[in-house]
Parts: sequence; structure tokens; C-alpha cells
Amino acid sequence: MALETVPDENLIEESSGFPRFPVNEWWRVLYGLFVIALPAFSFWAIQVLKPEWQSGELDAYLALFLQSEASIFFLLLLTYSIACYILLLINPDGYSSLFVVRFGVYTGVLLALQYSVILFLYLIDNKYSFAIVLLWLFPIYFPKSYRWAVSKWDTRRVLSSLGILVLIAVLIAVAYYREPFLPLFLAFVALIIAAPFWSFLIASQAAIWLFKNYETMVTLPRGLGVTAWLAAYAVAWRYDILKMYELYAKLPTAPPNCYIATAAAHGHPKLVRSWAVQLANGKSMRANNQLQILKCAELALMAIAPRLHKLLRTIYDVIGKSLAQKIQNPFLADVAYLMLKPFEWIAKFCLRLIIGDVKSISIGLYSK
Repeated sequence: MALETVPDENLIEESSGFPRFPVNEWWRVLYGLFVIALPAFSFWAIQVLKPEWQSGELDAYLALFLQSEASIFFLLLLTYSIACYILLLINPDGYSSLFVVRFGVYTGVLLALQYSVILFLYLIDNKYSFAIVLLWLFPIYFPKSYRWAVSKWDTRRVLSSLGILVLIAVLIAVAYYREPFLPLFLAFVALIIAAPFWSFLIASQAAIWLFKNYETMVTLPRGLGVTAWLAAYAVAWRYDILKMYELYAKLPTAPPNCYIATAAAHGHPKLVRSWAVQLANGKSMRANNQLQILKCAELALMAIAPRLHKLLRTIYDVIGKSLAQKIQNPFLADVAYLMLKPFEWIAKFCLRLIIGDVKSISIGLYSK
């Protein structure tokens, strides 16, 4: 049941026309950094998507399914796949002959596809869905477009034109939103969103090369290894689904209040500039831009410093709720609105430093 003799790689390349993966040393470094850093950032960023209450929407379940505490077993399987891919990048000649390494790359394709589908289902109703699809498919259509352009014009002219187009897009974004760091932030967000699907494309490229050049037969040890992995994969799905429902059951049954800010939104509409918001449970509430900014700041704090957020939220749940109960008329609400103004300005300033375009993000909270 030993591993079969692997044919000479030079003969394989000559007969199949498939180059060693990847060809360039710098591409190996880039791929290695990508498959290590981007999934880690993605799992960190997914904490921001954690729902606040039991809305009953599909995206709430999907966001909980992706949380690290629910997908711990998937993370272990993913770690195995990433480790195998890194070994392949370090020494393709030495590790390509090991089935345990090749199988790790194959399973990485499945896991990357799984997270790509889940993220697609989460983002499908987003107004930027078309742009997201174009971003995902960028590694497919851009190289072909680039090669076509180079065939028509020289490489230097094509690269110069691309550089000018990128510079113009950056200047327009900065001039329109008046945020100098916005392009960098948007580029980072784009990488996070594209990470699962681009990882799928990268892993698929390696998996196809390995399968064509090294897979010749199925042995009993390999079959047992595949069976063990599939069992672990089934356990990971079961645990993740059960944990998802457990996390969902712990969420509040109604949207959480900002207490004082919510009470302040019930002031005179001309002063606090509030509007009515229809909730999913049929009830309504008053909201304004101040409430949106403060809630956005809370979500940012939750993502950056979850422990500090939990401590401050516990204190605020006790103090804020009792203070909000004393705001029983529009005049007191007006006073509360004015007193919260400095906190709103501080929150807006901090959010601009972190995420840049505050308005486009906060406007989705308590929208009309």
C-alpha cells in the first residue's frame, strides 16, 4: 500500500505542457502571504457582521454561521489546508509526491468554495452585488484583457494607461468624499470581500496541476484518510449549525436600544431631525442621524475591542436605561439631544479616522 513511484517531473512537464506551480518565486511569496493573511483578516472582519437581534433574516443566520466560535472545526480543517499549500509553495518538488499534502490542497479548494458561496448568499441582496461579482472575477478577466492590450500596444504604454486610470479614480474618490485615506480603506475592504473566492481560484490552480501530474491510483491508506476527513467535515457542519442556532437564541428578540440616544430622538422633529422607522416586528421607533452615528461607533468598538465594548455596554445597560426612562417629554428629549452632541462629534471624528466614509455606512442603520 506504499505510495506509487512518481514520474520524473521534467517528463511530466514536457508531455503535459503544465509548468511547475507556481513558476515565479515572487508569485510563491505573494500567494503564501495571501492565503495566510487574508483568511485571518476575513475571520476578524466577520465579527462586525454579527447580528444584534433575532431579525429572522437569512443574513443573520449566515453571519452567525461564519463566527469563529461557531466555525472552530472548520478553522482547524482550513489550517491543515493552508499548511499543505504553504509546504507546496516552499518545496514543490519535495512535497508534491506526498498525498497528505496534495489532499490538503484539494480540501482547501472545497473549503474556499464553501465560504465563497456563503459570503455570496450574504451579499446577494446588497446594492453593490454587481460590483462585488466583478471584483471576484477580476483574476479571470483582467489577465486576458491585459494580454490583449499588450498584443495591441507595447507593455509600457498599457501599464502607464492603467496607472493613470487608477490615479484618476483615487483622486475622484478623495475629492468626492473628502477623505484622503478612503481609497486605502476601500482597497482593504475589497481584499477582504474577495479573499474566499480568490483563495478558491488560487487553490484550484494548484489542485488541478497536482491532480493532472501526480494522481494515478487510489490506495487503502488514502481512502481511509479521505474517509476520516469527510467524517471531520460532517462533524464541523453539525457543530457549526448547532452553534449558530445557539448564538441566535442568545440574541435579543427586539432591536437593542441606545436608550438615551433613542429617547433623545423623540424630541421635537425640527430640532433633532428624526423620522419614523418601521421595525420587523411591526412596531415603530424614532431615529435620527445622531442615533445612527452613535450606533455605528458602538459597532466599530465591538469589532476593534470586543472586551472593552462588553464592559462599557454592561455599564451603559444599567445607567442608560434608567436615565432614558426619565426622559418622558419632547423638551427633555431636546436637552438630551443637545447634551449628546459632543459625543456625536467625537464619535464621527473617530469613525472618519477608522473607516473614512461614515455617512454611507451609518445611513444603513435605522434607515427610513
